[in-house]
Amino acid sequence: MEQIVEKVGDVKIYGRGSMGGKGSGLVKINERSIPQAHKLRTRILTTDFYDRFLDNDNRFPKSDRETFSNILGRLGPIPVSVRSSATNEAVLLPGGDSVHAGENASFMLPNNHADPNVRFEQLLQAIAFVYRDFTGRQPPGSREKMAVVINPIPGVFSQTHAGPVYYPQVSGVANSFFPHALKTQSPEQGFARLAFGHGYATVLDDFPVISMATIHRPVPVQMLGPGQKYFYAIDMTRNHGLSGRELETMRRLHVRFADSRLIRRLGQDRRMVTLSDLVEKDRFGFRSNLIRVMETIAGTIDSHFQIEFVFNIDPRAPDETEGTFHVVQLTPLPKMTFNRIRFPRNPRLTYLSIGSLQGHGVKRGIRAAIVVSPFLYNRDMHDSVRREIARQSGLLTESGVRFILIAPGRLGSTNRDWGIQVDYKDIGRPDAIFEYGVDVSGRPEPVQDPLTGGAQYGSHFLYMIQGGFDEEKRRIQTRMFGTQGTHFLTNLMSNNIIYGFIAPLKDTLDPWFLSPPDAKNAVYVLRFPRPVTVLADSLRQKCVCIQENGGGA
Repeated sequence: MEQIVEKVGDVKIYGRGSMGGKGSGLVKINERSIPQAHKLRTRILTTDFYDRFLDNDNRFPKSDRETFSNILGRLGPIPVSVRSSATNEAVLLPGGDSVHAGENASFMLPNNHADPNVRFEQLLQAIAFVYRDFTGRQPPGSREKMAVVINPIPGVFSQTHAGPVYYPQVSGVANSFFPHALKTQSPEQGFARLAFGHGYATVLDDFPVISMATIHRPVPVQMLGPGQKYFYAIDMTRNHGLSGRELETMRRLHVRFADSRLIRRLGQDRRMVTLSDLVEKDRFGFRSNLIRVMETIAGTIDSHFQIEFVFNIDPRAPDETEGTFHVVQLTPLPKMTFNRIRFPRNPRLTYLSIGSLQGHGVKRGIRAAIVVSPFLYNRDMHDSVRREIARQSGLLTESGVRFILIAPGRLGSTNRDWGIQVDYKDIGRPDAIFEYGVDVSGRPEPVQDPLTGGAQYGSHFLYMIQGGFDEEKRRIQTRMFGTQGTHFLTNLMSNNIIYGFIAPLKDTLDPWFLSPPDAKNAVYVLRFPRPVTVLADSLRQKCVCIQENGGGA
């Protein structure tokens, strides 16, 4: 049986190999004293286990099985997560390359079967599937390896009409820097993306959850959308066997299946969860202690960062009792510099000019554009279009051609009514991505939600300002449809890929982009006659794609 070679707080590390990204982040968390957050029991299987698994023809040696059995026995029969922790995942590398979040499989196990041997076999299957999924994604000659992190999942058991489920009461992603802060706010106050239930709801993008912008001075929740209608929970009956699908033990349920008393205490409106009492009234010390958690981590880390966390309350406790935070992941992010961008006065040609973006800087030498036509694309083409985006971006990346990507709707969303579901690894290395502000049918105005007046599809951008003459009026009329904190956007931000939103009725887009070489193909590659430059100033919210004419101002 593998010996524990290091102990850090409540973290136990097995083996002498790499701990990977998640493992390293959890060690950093446990090395710090964060009084407002309880330390999460963590067991890290270093890359030694991965090496032995591959060397043993994709089987676990007897000694490793004994280690896994010992870990599971000591954790007890409670739900556990088996999470990937790759060497290239969520790690700031010396060369400047950064985060690869959400690319690898993880599994949430009920771990409640009456037979401990069945629980153990499900754990073995989960670890093996993490390894195989990772190996299958690696390019030839890759030296990357996989570690695994095993944690108990803090949460509550609920016997619902849909069956027994288990979930954290609140899950969240919080960032130390908020690039879309209003003038009355500070970007250094950070933002959070919150969800009732399991954290898949915060890092995926398939139904609206709750935004908290900023953490210190949040915009009132009622102004940011109607609330959360669905939630993720572990199906406690799926406690034997796995097929290898990451979400196979999870259920997506309507909030009416959740404990109504709990929802009322967290914040509720029209049978939707709003978490308004936590955010606005600081009930159970949620907002004030989240601020303390972020400030404590900020005082001990040299870069911007993102955390994933869960928050639970004792359902029987009075309102003044503080809830419990657990930080389940720490991801360092690059510290961006925001030097003023000098835009040329008289470019030779302007291909694109927009006023909504994230990212900052100047990207030169761009020679191609991958375009998904909003007028040729339809939802039925989704899978073939996704494959073609991956194929074309891979070809351009491998040949060293710098390119931009233009697509309708919300790229990267798991909701196909909002846009095209692509993984970060599928898009190669574009210098910039631009969402064309139409729905999946090519209409230049969003389909309106009759309850909120908001778009049912749309941008990853946080603010859609509906008029107003000054900052206060705009603040009052703000609606947030953002997905900041999802794995897709975390990867874009950390690698400083410019991400822009093209409003068809307001911004400039050269019709050349919407002139496909073949009217039958929704995805096509266009070559610029001369190399172009993308200039993006996130402070002034201005971005252009131009053919330079020499000189600037």
